[in-house]
Amino acid sequence: MNKTQVLADLTRYVTQEILEGDASDLEPSTPLLELGILNSLETARLMTFIQKQYGIAVPTEQLRVENLQTLNTLTELVYGLRPQ
Repeated sequence: MNKTQVLADLTRYVTQEILEGDASDLEPSTPLLELGILNSLETARLMTFIQKQYGIAVPTEQLRVENLQTLNTLTELVYGLRPQ
């Protein structure tokens, strides 16, 4: 697992599952919370995807605004939790 692949996987998930394929403006720095792309339901679904995709359960204390802001911050979160 590398950061580029994690970012690509998360981008694909958000594009297909949340934005229903309409991700023309989606960038790694797009503010997901501010734009309403991620809400509590979508965040829960995203955490399920991360667990299935990478075998990583994101600890509840890591589900902070600063970790969910953008695809970049989500990538850092997932990459930082990977098994060493």
